[in-house]
Amino acid sequence: MSSFFITARYRPFVVFLFLLAGSVNSLWAQRFPTTSVDRRAPVKPATSQSDTALLDVSKSLAEQMLPFDRIYQLALEHSPAVRFEDAMVDGKVANLQVTKVLILQGVSPFFTYASGNQAYLNSGTVSSDFVQLANGHRYGVNIQLALSEVVGRRHRLSQMRSELKAANARRDLIRVELQRDLNRSYQATMTAHRLLGIRIRDAQTALIAFRIAEVEMQQGKISSVAFASVSNVLAIAQSNVEKERGDFLTYLYDMVALTGVPLAALVASR
Repeated sequence: MSSFFITARYRPFVVFLFLLAGSVNSLWAQRFPTTSVDRRAPVKPATSQSDTALLDVSKSLAEQMLPFDRIYQLALEHSPAVRFEDAMVDGKVANLQVTKVLILQGVSPFFTYASGNQAYLNSGTVSSDFVQLANGHRYGVNIQLALSEVVGRRHRLSQMRSELKAANARRDLIRVELQRDLNRSYQATMTAHRLLGIRIRDAQTALIAFRIAEVEMQQGKISSVAFASVSNVLAIAQSNVEKERGDFLTYLYDMVALTGVPLAALVASR
């Protein structure tokens, strides 16, 4: 009876001890499994996963994507800016062709046909005037040209040719700017990818140190201040990973926007 009273009296404390022991054993089993070190899977944080479904952050990006020259050729074919300038040049060519034949708007051929009695008509007042049939068929060309069209035709054609040259020069300028912007985006993407790999490895090391410090704090080997310092290092490392990932994806999709093709078209075939 006495032992039952003591057990009942200290039962909450005993239950707390059992729970604490179970949590410590579980934590120890998770942090330090009994399998051999060689067969144990390496510890990897969530930040080591691929950033996209097509690119692997653990491999060299230059080997996964097309070379820059090929990417630039795709941009020349599909870039919205280049296609707009191509359309402008085509429009200027069409305007020049239309201006060349605009003078013909004053020239109109005609054809008439009449049937009936073969009556004669005298178109003049003397016998030497031309006499024609009132019926049958007649055809010819009617020409009416404005003086401004005849005088200003050469200047209008010169203006159209100048506009066409300007459109071609602007298209060349857009291509140069596209190559410059695409090269900057390509190099920035490669650099951001390498920095992201460095940050991920740093975060992996910080995570391992955090897990060890967590167990040591449970065992009373380190103080809470030391554990907080290790936790802060892990938080900084993870924050750096997310920042580098954001920069990498920003540069990557800037390059996708410049080329005008989906990301799958920029990935080298395996």
